[in-house]
Amino acid sequence: MPRQAGFTLLELLIAIALFALLGLGTYRMLDAVLRSDAATLEQEQALRELSRAVWAFERDILHASPRPVRDGYGEEQAAFVARPDRRPGDPLFEFTRGGWRNPTGLVRSDYQRVGWRLSGDRLERLYWVVLDRDVGSQPRVQSVLSGVRELQVRFQDEEAAWHEEWPPFDNQRGDPEAASERMPRALQLSFEHPRYGRIERLLRLPDGPFRQPAGNPFEGVPEGVQP
Repeated sequence: MPRQAGFTLLELLIAIALFALLGLGTYRMLDAVLRSDAATLEQEQALRELSRAVWAFERDILHASPRPVRDGYGEEQAAFVARPDRRPGDPLFEFTRGGWRNPTGLVRSDYQRVGWRLSGDRLERLYWVVLDRDVGSQPRVQSVLSGVRELQVRFQDEEAAWHEEWPPFDNQRGDPEAASERMPRALQLSFEHPRYGRIERLLRLPDGPFRQPAGNPFEGVPEGVQP
């Protein structure tokens, strides 16, 4: 009888152990790739959300317009308003902006009244569908960014002085009509982001009805936050 060739039990166990080690190494490599891909996607999504929020804010500011409005009680509100002693739920600041697109041709103004506030840890954008409101007019709320802390904003006047409120306390001087149209020269926004730390933006507003004096418009602002 011819002798039959084959694997011994020891050789079979060694082969199984080698295949197991190879499979374990392959799994570890695949798991590392999947983890890296998930972290990259998470980072990309967080950066996209932050960029979209900052761009939405900048777009509003760069379209700011010196157009006063009437509130629900018929009282005139300045074109740009910011009050530190606001009521809970009110915007940190609100203003009129132009350039509200109207692709469907609705019968409405191209101007829009918008506001920004921090609700909990969410940065929210508020807007009204009408400029001169009645008692029942309520803003529509858009959640822009989550995880925001320590939202702060300040405003620079035509003399390069910074204020926590707008119009500033000295706004009683001069023509009341011009005072209601008074716009900041620049705005500085800063907040704390859980992933990227301190975010600061310094934006110059469109020219309002006041002349712009010569000199550095961002005098007194740290160089690191100047545009």
